[in-house]
Amino acid sequence: MIAFSVPATTTTRFAVAAEHVPHDLADLLRDASGPYAAHIAGRLGSPQLDVVREDVTCLRWDPRGIKAPRPEDRHRERAFQDAPEFAVVTACAPITDQPRAVQVARAAAFHLSAALGGVPADLVTGHVLTPPAEERTRFVLADQWLGDVLPPFRANGRCTGPDPDRDPEGVSGCACVRLRTRGLRRFGLPELQITDVACPHDLAALNVLRTTARSLLTDHWSWLSTGPADRTREIDTDLPLAESDFSAFWGTGRRVHLTPPNPFRVRLTLLTQRLLAVAPPDDFTGTVNDWLYGDTLPLGMYDVIHSPATPQAA
Repeated sequence: MIAFSVPATTTTRFAVAAEHVPHDLADLLRDASGPYAAHIAGRLGSPQLDVVREDVTCLRWDPRGIKAPRPEDRHRERAFQDAPEFAVVTACAPITDQPRAVQVARAAAFHLSAALGGVPADLVTGHVLTPPAEERTRFVLADQWLGDVLPPFRANGRCTGPDPDRDPEGVSGCACVRLRTRGLRRFGLPELQITDVACPHDLAALNVLRTTARSLLTDHWSWLSTGPADRTREIDTDLPLAESDFSAFWGTGRRVHLTPPNPFRVRLTLLTQRLLAVAPPDDFTGTVNDWLYGDTLPLGMYDVIHSPATPQAA
């Protein structure tokens, strides 16, 4: 078993970059509409929804650390980094108030972005955000909550490992890729990491992390709903993952069909109180790349990068 501490409260922050941000942001938020309008009005001015104006002369964080997860958003990245003023939305909420607390805070950030003509960003994942029409009421992990980004394939040409499709020895031809989630901590879970992955298997590794994150989060909220008196949580090192976990990540009503074996299993190792390593199960013989490239994982892990129902959801 793995034991880790679950915080009583977590803090998450969003920022909106704009050319001009007024000092009275509360007035702008009182005009919010949509499913979170009442929540925004009820929480505004409390630790659960604190909104402040900041400019480049007083920032305690660096806008240059905010990046675009997709190439088509690079112009938004530059606009965020070059902006002179910011509206910063902070939600410090009980862990039992998740995910509602972060959804309300992000809905407020999206409203400010629309009102100011600005660019919103998630300061936990470090990514600029692409606002939807409105924050949906149902929580979907694929909706830019996880900070899940693929590195440049073949390390921008620096990788010299052979391609496994051309050379059987290339299955473990390199170990360039390390993937780590950013965003689970706001829900009281450690982040997840997978390492020593060869470049051609990066998407499979990413989907393993996504599915693991969704499964852990589902169980985590079930555990919190029991009102545990102890803030130390124990989970099994051996985690079975099913088709429903993969579909739940995307929040799609249409199940993402995975070929057998199903369920498949991962092994979790506690690296620190804030980080779990994801690896093949103990009884698997071979490297992590053998596991990712062989017939152990369902085929859907190799080719699904965007939601089958909503292509821009990830």
